[in-house]
Amino acid sequence: MVSQNASGKIDPHTIDSIVKDVIDQYDLSGNAHKTATTAVIGDSMNTNDRDKLAKALEHSMITPTATPQMVDQFCDEAIRYGFVNVCVPSCYVKLAAERLRNSGVKTSSAVAFPFGNTTTRIKVEETLEIIEDGGVEIDLPINVGLFKSGNTQSVSHDIKSILEAAEDRALVKVVVDLGLLSEEEQIKVALIAKMSGAPFLKVAAGSKPGGVTPEIIRMIRTVIGDQMGIKADGGIRDQQTAIKVLDAGANRIGASGSVKIITGA
Repeated sequence: MVSQNASGKIDPHTIDSIVKDVIDQYDLSGNAHKTATTAVIGDSMNTNDRDKLAKALEHSMITPTATPQMVDQFCDEAIRYGFVNVCVPSCYVKLAAERLRNSGVKTSSAVAFPFGNTTTRIKVEETLEIIEDGGVEIDLPINVGLFKSGNTQSVSHDIKSILEAAEDRALVKVVVDLGLLSEEEQIKVALIAKMSGAPFLKVAAGSKPGGVTPEIIRMIRTVIGDQMGIKADGGIRDQQTAIKVLDAGANRIGASGSVKIITGA
């Protein structure tokens, strides 16, 4: 564990030491993934608790083929089922925010999606535009290339810059991309995000076969403790899997098939 610290530089050696301790803990216990903390949302999720499940679902349509008609459809579905938000490409934030006005459903988007390899200034400008257009939640992919090169400070600077730009106007979720990162790297990114002051992680399957699993969520929850939120995104397509992931420690689930999940179809 590491205390949250949004000020000062991040010591890579400290992170490496924490990662080693976490991995050694798993190696020694053999089943540490199965003994992590209970879900922040609660440990009593069941298939009849639709409202609770709906409030954990982010109805996501961030896709290259997204159209205004699809935005309208997803917004209508989110209002009908009471999803927590609709996640749309940044070019459609204004449209979604207008459609969702006074509905109780939030508008979400992503900065520098999907690779995170634009400059910090561009990310800040996109963040500000999303907020100006009505977005109140933002997914932030890290620059994986800089991270893999060992440039921890640049990754942290990106996160802190977006948090400063968003202030208290938007919830920022730093992306941990399972398809691009090893288990050790996933832990490192989670720790960098926490030490940079991020309030939320998005654990995304990316190209990882099998999607986000309860075991992965338990690992991340063990690493970051209970002070940060976790969004699980990718490969969660049915109600039973969704509930297992929430019970494992996730607070949110991002899915394009949210209607199927909530209805149990």
